[in-house]
Amino acid sequence: MFRLIKSTLLVLFSAYGLTFSGVSNAQTDSKPAFVSDALFVYLHSGPSNQYRIIGTVNAGQSVTYLGEDVDTGYAQIRSDDNKTGWLPKEYVTFTPGLVTQLAELKADYAQHNEKIIALEQQRDQLNSQLNQAVTERQTALEQLEQANRAYEQLKVQLENTQTSIWQKPMVLGSLILLAGLIFGLLLPLLMPKRRDSERWM
Repeated sequence: MFRLIKSTLLVLFSAYGLTFSGVSNAQTDSKPAFVSDALFVYLHSGPSNQYRIIGTVNAGQSVTYLGEDVDTGYAQIRSDDNKTGWLPKEYVTFTPGLVTQLAELKADYAQHNEKIIALEQQRDQLNSQLNQAVTERQTALEQLEQANRAYEQLKVQLENTQTSIWQKPMVLGSLILLAGLIFGLLLPLLMPKRRDSERWM
């Protein structure tokens, strides 16, 4: 019984010693990192696979790098759900994995797609305004052409009216008669003055 208790205590102290030595050898430069593109990686409670599994982290998951154990080649990380554990260092990378890159590319694509849709709507609006301006210009040209035709017609009608007035015999005779009456009224007024001036001579 005493031997069983002694061996159990020895195992516990050995495990504690391994954990303490692993943590003491670990580097403590905390920085962002990512899990490499494996399906998932087991997360251990200590810096080797001899420690119990406390969870998994998925491929491409964003984690915080806390340090590494140089002897075992295990890195200590903290996941997004604030769970701290150890996994093989080769599964930790400081560049985004394919999953993260794919998500970023999808976000960029969606953003560029929205810009393209907005530009296409703006283009359609400008095309509509251009078509409206062309239609208004065409209407204005047609109205100008109609006005020019109406002007030419009025000009011809005016010329014809003036010509027809002078060609009518009654109008022409009336003008001659009026001129004769005026001349006949003015002539007697001028003749007596000449006679009076001849008498005094």
